[in-house]
Amino acid sequence: MKKLFFLLLFVPQLLFAQNYIAKGDSCFKAKDYACAGTNYDLYLKSDASNGIAYRSALSWSLANDRGKTLEAIRAYVRCNYSERVFVFSKELMHDKNFDFLKNDPQWKTIIAGVEAKEREIAEKERKKVDSVLTIQRRIENEAMQKKLDLREDKADVAYQKIKHYNSYPAISEKYLSLQFQITDSTHTAFLVVMPPNYNPKRSYAVLFFLHGAVSSNVGYLDMVEPGWDTGGWNRYYTKYAGDVIMVYPHGNRDYNWMYPDAGFFMVPAMLKQIKQVINVDDNRVFITGHSNGATGSFSYSMKQPSPFAAFYGFNTRPRVETGGTYIRNIFNRSFFNVSTDQDYYYPPGANDSLSVAMKKIGADYQDHRYTGFPHWFPKFDESEPAYILLFDDLAGRKRDPFHPKIFWECDDVKYGRCDWLRITALDTTAKRAAWHKNINFEIKKWVVMGKKDTVIIRDTLLRAYKYNKRSGAIKATFKNNLFTVETSDVKCFSILLSPEMIDLNKPISVVVNGKLYCKQKVTYNKDFMLADFNANADRAAIWINHIDVCVP
Repeated sequence: MKKLFFLLLFVPQLLFAQNYIAKGDSCFKAKDYACAGTNYDLYLKSDASNGIAYRSALSWSLANDRGKTLEAIRAYVRCNYSERVFVFSKELMHDKNFDFLKNDPQWKTIIAGVEAKEREIAEKERKKVDSVLTIQRRIENEAMQKKLDLREDKADVAYQKIKHYNSYPAISEKYLSLQFQITDSTHTAFLVVMPPNYNPKRSYAVLFFLHGAVSSNVGYLDMVEPGWDTGGWNRYYTKYAGDVIMVYPHGNRDYNWMYPDAGFFMVPAMLKQIKQVINVDDNRVFITGHSNGATGSFSYSMKQPSPFAAFYGFNTRPRVETGGTYIRNIFNRSFFNVSTDQDYYYPPGANDSLSVAMKKIGADYQDHRYTGFPHWFPKFDESEPAYILLFDDLAGRKRDPFHPKIFWECDDVKYGRCDWLRITALDTTAKRAAWHKNINFEIKKWVVMGKKDTVIIRDTLLRAYKYNKRSGAIKATFKNNLFTVETSDVKCFSILLSPEMIDLNKPISVVVNGKLYCKQKVTYNKDFMLADFNANADRAAIWINHIDVCVP
């Protein structure tokens, strides 16, 4: 009864408070600034809001009321501190609405207080960053690259040392915020969530989560607070990860996993950095994401799958934004998609068409549809079963870097590699092979979100994928030291070799487009092996030599 009485008292106050904002906005629009300021101040008596406090200060400044403007600015500063949205002194000083106060002693006192708060906050942040960097420096002092000295070893001995390396540092921290160098002058940070009771002698699966809204993000991070990534929409990754190491990169509009291409290197490079200090199961590294992050996950499956075992995405737009989307590249891995029927990012009909195309070519592709939910599906508790399915699928996945059959297609040799095959030069003036055809389909309906999140279905006519550049493609297999390769619009390629896939005591034959290209024995090439290992830190896929081929 007391709770009901409280609600009966509270609800009218809440309604009146909202009316004060509406009335204040109406007065401001009519240029009755004193009326606007009065109503905003009435709202502030029931709820401290930095946004409304600023509107009050602006209104009273336009009404030329010095005293009430200063009072509202003080409220604005207090609200920002309480909400941890800090006002910087330069922003206040550069706001021309307050120029008439610049010589007022009270104004100077406010600015001096803000500057003092800035220094306090900056010192606290510096100490926090120093603390996490101390941890990073400690574990990186025991990095694999520092411990694994192979200079005097013969190539076959170096191979065995790499393969069986298991001297990682002990890590007791649950959360690791690690700085990552983007360019010589730019860095950001990413979060690693360690499993319970981490044992450095045991290898662990890793799952990268790529966030969305990359075009909205600006700036760079010195560190990552654990709470940023592990709760909210990501709560079910935290709940079900278990012994899977979670990694949360942070991208922005300039460096990310979707567009432009400048940041696409980040996830593989972060993985390499992690492998130096954490015992990672190289054959159980995965990527997932939501929205732009899911598009990023799909893009890695299309462009750079070699370090990863499988790919996942929630509310994905399944296309490559920086080039052609070569669907057959999925043959080398798998993709697990979670879609919703009210998604403005990619419509359900298009997901259905892609599923049909994937089934037709025999790809390992899943689409799990949830009805009645918009693009922000992870926000809803009803998304939990999808995460259970994801982790169940992940538990059964393992990369085989030596699988005997590869299809690979690219329009940029920067992304010419898949496992043991690497396209090194294209010949896009040649006649395409009959089997080398683009896969595409039409999208005829698109979901648009109206007012109050109402769903509007609009007619459209789009091709799912753009192919602005000619690509080259390869089909390759190996068995019993025989490599059989078919090419289309490819000038040169390399076959990477491992003792796991060939008999070094016997010659290797390479047949290209039906003709014997070479038959030769190979041995360990230490320089090549170490250069490739240093580029990837992959202990499970160690390439000891290669055969370069230029198509006759």
